[in-house]
Amino acid sequence: MEAIPQPTKYPTKGFVEKVIARLRDDTAFRAAMTRADNPSTAAQAWRFLMELGNVDLENDQERQAFALIGAAMARERTESNGLQSLGRALQMCNAEPGKIDDSVERRLRRILACDSRKELIPVLRQIIRYVQNCEKVSLDYERLLRDILYFNEKVKIRWASEYYGRPNQEKDESQTEDSSGKEAS
Repeated sequence: MEAIPQPTKYPTKGFVEKVIARLRDDTAFRAAMTRADNPSTAAQAWRFLMELGNVDLENDQERQAFALIGAAMARERTESNGLQSLGRALQMCNAEPGKIDDSVERRLRRILACDSRKELIPVLRQIIRYVQNCEKVSLDYERLLRDILYFNEKVKIRWASEYYGRPNQEKDESQTEDSSGKEAS
């Protein structure tokens, strides 16, 4: 069983901010980071991972989590951190808003079937690429990195709730309409 890391151990926000800043100016950094999540070429990015923060290169799962997010941001050439959590981003990839798309739902179920970070990271690599191809989605990389580092049942439940649930704004509007409708009755 994996030990749960201390909340202050991982500087996820600082990491994402530093990656964004370096992507703007440093082409060598961008080139190395785009390959950071590929086991064959990951070592090229280790220097940069160390420069960006307290990444423990000897801890495979921690290194792979930071490399996955750094690579995703480099491939997308992220200029700012996005807004959507993974569950919400997958929901936004559905062909028709408000409807469940089988191919997207299968991707979510595959993530939810993972039992550990070791199993999750290779699966997420493909899913992040899929989500990045959806035009209306901008991933919150800081939140996703934190979710990977602290991956557990609660994270999976939140992802599922965000995917299957309606967006918060729609919930708030429907609750307002329901309460105003009841008052008028």
